[in-house]
Parts: sequence; C-alpha cells; structure tokens
Amino acid sequence: MVYKKYGETFRRVREQSHLFLSDFSSIGISKGALSNFETGKTMMSFEKVVFALQIMGVSLEDFEQFLNDYALNEPDYLLEEIEKATTAQNTKRLEELYLIAQSENFTYIALAAKSSLGSVDSTDIEIITDYLYEIDIWSYRELCIFYLAMEHIATRDILYVLDLFLSDGHKFLNSRKHRSYLMQACCRAATTFSTRGYREYGEYVLNKIEQLDLINSIFLRNLFLVTKGYWLYQFIDKNKGNQLMLTAISIFEAVSTKDNAKYYKSRYQKLVQEKLPKIPKIDNTDLMH
Repeated sequence: MVYKKYGETFRRVREQSHLFLSDFSSIGISKGALSNFETGKTMMSFEKVVFALQIMGVSLEDFEQFLNDYALNEPDYLLEEIEKATTAQNTKRLEELYLIAQSENFTYIALAAKSSLGSVDSTDIEIITDYLYEIDIWSYRELCIFYLAMEHIATRDILYVLDLFLSDGHKFLNSRKHRSYLMQACCRAATTFSTRGYREYGEYVLNKIEQLDLINSIFLRNLFLVTKGYWLYQFIDKNKGNQLMLTAISIFEAVSTKDNAKYYKSRYQKLVQEKLPKIPKIDNTDLMH
C-alpha cells in the first residue's frame, strides 16, 4: 500500500474535476487500472500520471504540493530557511542550519549555509563546483545552492552554469517560479562579475535578463535596478549608478519586508564601501504610476 497517498490524492483531484474513471481511457488508462491506482493496489507509470493530470488541468508541481499538504520537503525547507537567515543576516541561525544539514547528510545544502556564513575553503568550493557540473536536471534546489554559493565560485564556472539557462528555449524558463529564482541568480551573478571587474560579463547578464523577460514582479524589477545601478557605478558613471541604487533601496523600504530593506542597505554599503546616505522616502502610491 506504499502508493496509497498518490492514488488517494489523484482520486480527490479527479472527483473535484467531475471526471469519471472511464474518462481516461483515451490516453490508455483503463477504468480498472485507474481504480487500482486510486486504491493503492498498483502504481501507474509516471508518463500516464502526467497525461492524466494534463486532462484535469493540473500541473505536476501542483500535484506534488497536494501530496505534501503544501509543506516543503526537508531539503527545500532547509534551503528556504537558509535564504531567510541570510536575508536577516542571522549568523546564529545559519550556523544551526549548517549543523542540521550536515547531520542529515545534505552535504551541498550544508555547504550552501557555510557559503552564506562566508566560511568555505577551497576544498568546499571544489566540491560545490563539481556538483554543479554534474547536474543534468535542474530544480529549485540546485539553483538555490548555486545562488547561495555563487560569490565563492570561479567566474568561468558561474558563466558555464548561467549559460545553461540563458540559452533560448531552455525548459526552465517555462515555469514562472523558476524564472523568478533564475532572475535572482542572474542579478547575483551580474553583481559578482561587476565586483570582480568583468564589465562585459555583467552587461551580458543584464541584457539577457531583459531579452528573456525574466522580470515579473515589483521586487524583481527593483532587484534589477540595484544590480544595474551597481554595474553603472563600477564601469560607467558613479553618480548615476549610485543614484539608481539609492532609489531602489528606497523602494525596498517602501514595499518590502524590514529584513529585505536592511539586507540591501547592507549590500550597498559592502559593495560601494561608503556610509549609506539619507535615502528619500517613497510613498507606496508612487509605485503605481
């Protein structure tokens, strides 16, 4: 009965869609086979499950959420917590998460936490880089590890990974969720390139962000402005770039969480190595125009 939860969840979705067991015969699933699947007696092939979900208008991602009662699995939960702790600049929490991931043998997630702490060594980076080169099927988990460790990864390796996604037609771009996270990884990459003095690489990534239309929220638009502002600051016009970054930070203060606003203020000071000047307040209503 190991398949019981899969079948029960499928049955609930089917009944909610007002479909009968016989409605799936057109894709080669007999009434008896589907009944056995729903009662946990047998398992259907992955291909048939996907086709059946398509008939019901349900994505595989949504079905997984139904199975898990909308809860993240442990590795993804740890990564989400690492991201939160990184944004909150909570060193103690990052250390806790590192130890948890390590104790559960989530080696690469532990190294992601260690990267956020800034305590990785050359051996750690080699392990992460080898891992990234071996990935064939990318998900949120792998991209998140790449994002968190990026500032410690060699420039040529960052470019290699990014080019996997930024090539036209990559399937990763079909998912709104994954596009959003890819956008954040691109901004982190462009900032890293700019810090290292690679003007052309930073410009390449910024142009790809716009070409592929990766910006799909106010937060991502603002993140892009911060990133582009820093690139301008480094290579074109310090005053113009600085003003763009300060404007973006003021928008973060107006519409984002306290931790987000504080995080990007801290990033600004670290990047430009200047005391943060007084930032003009932006009214939320201004963002509607």
